[in-house]
Amino acid sequence: MKRKNRLGPSREGLKPTASGDQETKPDSDPKSGLGRRGFLKAGAGAAVVALVTPTESVAAPEGGVRVPPQRPPRLLGECNDVVFSEPKAVVARTIGGRSVLNLSLTAEPLSWTYQCPDDTPETGLQPTYNGAVPGPSMYVDPGTRIEIKLTNNLDAMPPFSGDNCPGGHHTSPPTPACFQHTNLHTHGLQVSPCSISSTGAKHCGPYAIDGVNPPLRCSSDDVLIDIFPGQSNKYCIVLPNMHAPGTNWYHSHLHGASAYQVSGGMAGALIIREPPAAALVREDLDKVFVLQEVLLNPTPLPPIPPVYGSVGAMPDTQVFVNGLCRPTLKMLAGQTMRWRFINATGTPRGLMKLRLVKTQTCSSTFPANNNDNQLMHLIAIDGISFYGVNPQPVRYHLMGPGSRADFLINITEPGLYTLLKDGFPLESVLNPTSTNFTNASAQSKDVLAYIDVQPSRYRDVIPKIIPGKKPAYLNPIWRVDYVRPQPIKFQNTAPGTFQVDNAFYDANVPIKAKLNTAEEWTLQNIGFAGAPQTNTHPFHVHINPFQINGIAFDFEVADADRKVPRMNWRDPCTWPFWDTIPIPAQMTPGTSPPGQLKIRSRFLIYDGEYVTHCHILVHEDVGMMINVKLIGSGIGPNVPVLDYPAAAKACIRRTSRCPGDTIV
Repeated sequence: MKRKNRLGPSREGLKPTASGDQETKPDSDPKSGLGRRGFLKAGAGAAVVALVTPTESVAAPEGGVRVPPQRPPRLLGECNDVVFSEPKAVVARTIGGRSVLNLSLTAEPLSWTYQCPDDTPETGLQPTYNGAVPGPSMYVDPGTRIEIKLTNNLDAMPPFSGDNCPGGHHTSPPTPACFQHTNLHTHGLQVSPCSISSTGAKHCGPYAIDGVNPPLRCSSDDVLIDIFPGQSNKYCIVLPNMHAPGTNWYHSHLHGASAYQVSGGMAGALIIREPPAAALVREDLDKVFVLQEVLLNPTPLPPIPPVYGSVGAMPDTQVFVNGLCRPTLKMLAGQTMRWRFINATGTPRGLMKLRLVKTQTCSSTFPANNNDNQLMHLIAIDGISFYGVNPQPVRYHLMGPGSRADFLINITEPGLYTLLKDGFPLESVLNPTSTNFTNASAQSKDVLAYIDVQPSRYRDVIPKIIPGKKPAYLNPIWRVDYVRPQPIKFQNTAPGTFQVDNAFYDANVPIKAKLNTAEEWTLQNIGFAGAPQTNTHPFHVHINPFQINGIAFDFEVADADRKVPRMNWRDPCTWPFWDTIPIPAQMTPGTSPPGQLKIRSRFLIYDGEYVTHCHILVHEDVGMMINVKLIGSGIGPNVPVLDYPAAAKACIRRTSRCPGDTIV
């Protein structure tokens, strides 16, 4: 990316319906753990400081950026009413020769005000991390040991009178419950799904941290534990040395309460950094967008959280960016930024088609028939880079709850631009241009942010190839060891029922797989008999990412974009990896096959038990989840992984055959 010429209201608790809707310290202080990004991103309103060590790709002209004398375009509407800023950053540092991140997280209530320009403020009592929406952003590196102490102070929030805890979320069908209990999931990390017991043994499976049972020594990405109110748990999450850099996130994952806690604000970014030599932009030009559908919990509290009840078209379904309502981000024309999007929503309204359009004003009104989509260059999906491939030009991108996407953004024409959350097609990636929404939630639209592009003489060029060395575990899966004969069915068997394989969570049989093998699964999305499926369920699996057979990704190709090589959906060597994908809906009842995708996964390094589920969390909380159990002898929690175990290497070798594969 070298520069060219320098000149140049009341809400009763109701069950979700089958449609998925609901019925009608200073940063420079080394002791703070903040470094690198810490002084740049100390919280809302922090000044953006230009670093003095920019990469060549965005080096300023001699004497700094020379802005021409002409006046910038007049800002109209809401522009600059809310200034774009990023969450507080906590950064790994080197201790004893090892990269370590230490963080204290407290799950606690916050009286948070829903404030949009020109709207009447509304205040709710929200579950948050460390009293902020979103929680702090973690910046780590491959090999980092992430040490977190999570303290559950949600008992400081008045209880919901309809909270049927502890039995509610383990009934059949389950009901939302245990809103004062919690745990933690690191979404996107390939790490152990287990914990270490008080005796030092590996523990994989349900465990109550209730003040009676012996406390665990620590947990990795273990979402089967239950931290009771007033209790705490230590986490020791060790990234393998060969873990891929990328955009990931963390959030609450207690079954029965996950939608409530995530929609309240309990989420944050978790960024694994590239080596400096592979940096695409300067750090101050690398922006995180945490997208959250913050749903208020008004006082006095209703029987159950409103996220499970009637939210309809109320104004508090606005999707916020880093806890901000329609902020304005300033950038310079011709200069390249990296935008990292994290879809941290938890309801069907979180399904979105992301677009960037040229506009004349900053208005909260969604533009009518505006198809002037600006080119964005997609470089990563779900925290996994397109290593060795050119950035892919797109004019929109589909994202479901839980998804991430990274883009390089270079806008050459000064002016005003609007970032939009457009309607999501029910056919998902199989037909991304479709306007068949059916479900009103899939059609919901939002203005997310404004982009104020100022004149400059930058002439950055998008790089031809995305740098970095692909880890071997991300070799495309050319062949598999086993094809699972029965599809994994995400089902609405009746209005308001959400199941996997004809059963609610806790009643279904775990999916079992052998450690250090590769498998092919068929995912199906099935509506109840005689009715079209009006839900697009985002499939998410923990720990091991997957490829979608025959899908490179969704994209809009204009004639002008064809000059750039595209990933080939016919070639498994160009299929990217994902960890979250909305399964297409079955539009015509009784058709064969129903809405489905085929995926391939390698199960490497770690044994144990984790989950796969619909990442529309209001669906997961009422039953649309199933455990995955990896059989074998793998590496446990709190153990550094400097290289692949021999059995993992053997699996990678026998399932790889693409040019450029890293053979371990």
